[in-house]
Amino acid sequence: MCGIVGYCGKQEALKVLLSGLQALEYRGYDSAGISLKSGNTIETVKTKGKVIDLITLIANSSINTQASIGIGHTRWATHGIPSSENAHPHFTERVSVVHNGIIENYRELEALLNQNGIKRKTQTDTEIIALLIDFFLKDKPFEEAFKEAVKLLKGSFAIAAISKDENFIMAAKHESPLVIGLSKNQTFIASDVSAMIEHTNSFIFLEDGDIAKISNEKIVIWDKNGKIVNRQPTTINWSKQTAQKGGYKHFMLKEIAEEDEAVRNTIQSRISEDGRILLDDEITIDEKFIKNIDRITIVACGTSFYAGLTAKPILEKYTGVKVDVEIGSEFRYYDYPYSKNNLFVAISQSGETADTKEPLRMAKNKGIKTLSIVNVKESAIARMADSCIYTLAGPEISVASTKAFVSQLAVLYMLAFYIGQKKGKDNTERSRILLSMPKLIKETFNATNQTTKELAETYHRYRNFLYLGRGLCYPLALEGALKLKEISYIHAEGYPAGEMKHGPIALIDENTPTVVIAHQKEPLYSKSLSNCEEIKSRDGKIILISDKPASIVDQTIEVPIVDYEFLPFIYVIPLQLFAYYMALFLGYDIDQPRNLAKSVTVE
Repeated sequence: MCGIVGYCGKQEALKVLLSGLQALEYRGYDSAGISLKSGNTIETVKTKGKVIDLITLIANSSINTQASIGIGHTRWATHGIPSSENAHPHFTERVSVVHNGIIENYRELEALLNQNGIKRKTQTDTEIIALLIDFFLKDKPFEEAFKEAVKLLKGSFAIAAISKDENFIMAAKHESPLVIGLSKNQTFIASDVSAMIEHTNSFIFLEDGDIAKISNEKIVIWDKNGKIVNRQPTTINWSKQTAQKGGYKHFMLKEIAEEDEAVRNTIQSRISEDGRILLDDEITIDEKFIKNIDRITIVACGTSFYAGLTAKPILEKYTGVKVDVEIGSEFRYYDYPYSKNNLFVAISQSGETADTKEPLRMAKNKGIKTLSIVNVKESAIARMADSCIYTLAGPEISVASTKAFVSQLAVLYMLAFYIGQKKGKDNTERSRILLSMPKLIKETFNATNQTTKELAETYHRYRNFLYLGRGLCYPLALEGALKLKEISYIHAEGYPAGEMKHGPIALIDENTPTVVIAHQKEPLYSKSLSNCEEIKSRDGKIILISDKPASIVDQTIEVPIVDYEFLPFIYVIPLQLFAYYMALFLGYDIDQPRNLAKSVTVE
């Protein structure tokens, strides 16, 4: 996702900022920029494109390279297209701001500013922060103006700001990472340790609600209650590569740990406080058509296909229409019978998947209304569809897709509630439950990480696995088996649990463990336990993933209690972790498994 870097000290800030931005490039971005405090002015250079484009632009500018205070940013577009105008920093004559995250209430804040004759010039939510600070500067010093502005913000944010009149940086953190780096006579701030690791190994990790005032000589931190606190620095002796992984051994584990943030970023600006889905700006298809949709056709591949399959019953329940979920590589070769008001939905993490792109092209050629759900801005599938909803998961470095799955689910759930909303249904209570998912996802990661590691140590030498589930748990069985195959090279089959007796039961013996996924409130929970009885009677070993342990199984990975319809968001976490740790104990290249590519652009 977006990257922040800031510097206050004796060195040339420009060099520090540019090296920090280059260290953050692995995160993915579409534009970059810097602001320097030069005397009593702020000089800003920013551009669409890469850091190298920014460096070229700076080389041809007259910016003060001797300035010793500055902030920089790499942006992954959320509000507003990738452009030089929408790139960070956002500034007024008096202040400059960089920001990670999403300001949920920026529309309300914009209305407040408009009432005072202040208009934004870009398409971003971040510019609102700069305009608010500038507004409060009319009768408050920079420090207080910054605090007043932050009080009004709702959403997730990591913010760094400078003023033309002060020799310090103000910063704030809420649900987005922000770290202060300490060194003699100089201070750094960044969203990621990797941006500062070549300068220092001493860091203060800000907590939610913290506001910090950073100069080269002193740091002051206020907690969420406005009380000055003393946060002790942590010494981290990481390599640059380890820092990019956030201290995790592999990108895959880091990305599983980021799934709460991926879902939060995807939903929080699209669901109002009263539970209404705010997708009108992104779904530009005629509202009359939306109200009269009579079928939804989802086409995708791999993990994206399983996301569609998982969301199918939710879409059908809350839209009241038939939903087909099709594999792209098969769909492109038969003549699908579209209905009169059919919505075609293409899902792809990369936005370049050939087997999904071709069916999308075919649907458009037939005059079918199309919508894409992708993670990469300006990708082919995003551009081709009539409308596009971006998953705001940030880049996935690991080939095995994890946070893309939950963010695609989040979009599909919102789409279900949105279409239902247009058809006159009140789904606001369901939408508000969706808003609670990021917290539960984080709780699940923390609760199951160690358990899955211990189980993987026990089971990593088995060469065959069966994954079973019913209802919403069945597509998760498919996805869990896929993850195990992808990175551990272990044969695994996902099946609907009710089908076990129609063939797969022949596989059961003491050498074929079964992973059973079951929710205690699901309609068929007792039948899933009956499946367990059948497995045990054939000497099979059982790992249960559930919110309720069962005595019949060998081990349980217990997850937090969650509403049945939202279980996929948290039950998938231990499935991903189990696959990760199995591959770890086998010693395989987890982030780049053999024979696989991140973006499948060939047939």
